[in-house]
Amino acid sequence: MAYDDRTTPSRFDFDFFVRCNNGKVAMINEPALWGIHRENPKNLSYEKFLDLALNQKIEVDDTRILSSADCFLLDSKVANYYKSHNLEDFLLEYFTKENSGWRLKDGYAKSQLMSISYYCFINNKFLQFDDYIGIYILVEPNELFSRKKIIISKCSTALNNKVLENLIRNYGH
Repeated sequence: MAYDDRTTPSRFDFDFFVRCNNGKVAMINEPALWGIHRENPKNLSYEKFLDLALNQKIEVDDTRILSSADCFLLDSKVANYYKSHNLEDFLLEYFTKENSGWRLKDGYAKSQLMSISYYCFINNKFLQFDDYIGIYILVEPNELFSRKKIIISKCSTALNNKVLENLIRNYGH
């Protein structure tokens, strides 16, 4: 991703989460991350910026995000449940286990949906909308890249160094 061709649409056509100022988070896509990095006064390499931002180790200035994403507060009910339960219990609370994986239960407000998606992301899972059948499903990173036959190992935090290395090795120039 750090070495993606900027003259073509990104191959990483899904959303990531970064921490903003004041305890907020933002859902943001890869081209927007590139734009924020380009304006970053810290002079970090894009690879290092991605590592820090996607692993929630740095906060991105709200003013650098506003044109591409909105920072939002996590839903307190979802946040409290996440903090007081293990991941399996969290998934069972908000998802229905099916043969093919996890399907998000119906009826969540946007703030809840965004918060659920964030907590999945920091646990190396992506919430994807299946517009063919109109449901949200939980997707593992290796499923996102299955068309490209990339194997991404599971990790404890969202896109940790090993996953970033795999992304760069498999997509880099």
